[in-house]
Amino acid sequence: MGRILGAVGKLLITAGVLVLGFVAFQLWGTGLEEARGQSQLTEDLASDLGTTDSATLDLSELNEQLAEVDSQTAPPSAPPPEGEPVGIITIPRIDLQRVIVEGVNKADLKKGPGHYPGTPLPGQAGNSGIAGHRTTYGAPFNRIDELVPGDEINVTTPQGEFTYVVIPAPGETEQAWYVVAPSQVEVLADMGDNRITLTACHPEYSAKQRIIVHATLKTEPAATAVVDVDVDETSTDDAEDAAAADVQEQFDEGLAGDRSALPVALLFGAAAAVVALLAWVLGRHLRRWPVYLVAAPAVLVLVWFGYVYMDRYLPSL
Repeated sequence: MGRILGAVGKLLITAGVLVLGFVAFQLWGTGLEEARGQSQLTEDLASDLGTTDSATLDLSELNEQLAEVDSQTAPPSAPPPEGEPVGIITIPRIDLQRVIVEGVNKADLKKGPGHYPGTPLPGQAGNSGIAGHRTTYGAPFNRIDELVPGDEINVTTPQGEFTYVVIPAPGETEQAWYVVAPSQVEVLADMGDNRITLTACHPEYSAKQRIIVHATLKTEPAATAVVDVDVDETSTDDAEDAAAADVQEQFDEGLAGDRSALPVALLFGAAAAVVALLAWVLGRHLRRWPVYLVAAPAVLVLVWFGYVYMDRYLPSL
């Protein structure tokens, strides 16, 4: 009986260590991936501007370089391909400065704040939507609930620098943020002015709702590239319905979980358990520590990939 209780105790301790390890991976391990993504986006943005030392250019220096462009004479600009840099967002109140990536799927938001495709680019006329994480992957929007009316949000793009002023939440005078359900995509609709809309999960550590902050552009918007699209008049309604469906999907896709990742996560976990069990069996017949030293790296790698796929399965916070 004592041996059974001892085995159960060891199993529970192992499970606890794995859970704590996953929490650490979520809070800090994902931040490493975001840092790598930001570094690559910074280099790509500098390269797009023709900067020769793009690999070593500091983000603040790149921001200053973009700010020198005259936004009123800059040529029209179309959105870049998804996964490519859009510009730099700076929010002094919450000490935030990040490169914005085009796209809001899970892969894009792992790199940093993402621009909603289909909404205007920052600095252009209309409602430009930007999504970001609050808990994982560097948590760029962790503190947007600290923003108050009058705070500034600065965005620099190849079209220049644009300053937005945070406005009160609907029905409020002193509070800027408010909460909506994941289905309330109307927050990204054209409001008749030029604004930027920040979205993220709410509350922290949960994807149950979305926190929203709006800010309006202080100056005239930059020019927008006109894209000619040949649309059959009879299919206009269908096209509008499809566009609305795309917005609905985008509003949630970067924060929702991928169900197909769960079997892969369990497979890596099972493989780690098998390797650990084999090491324990061999350790009883051979020299224990050499066997454990050989098996430990393999177990850690398998556990790491198990964490990666479990993170893909769970909602991104």
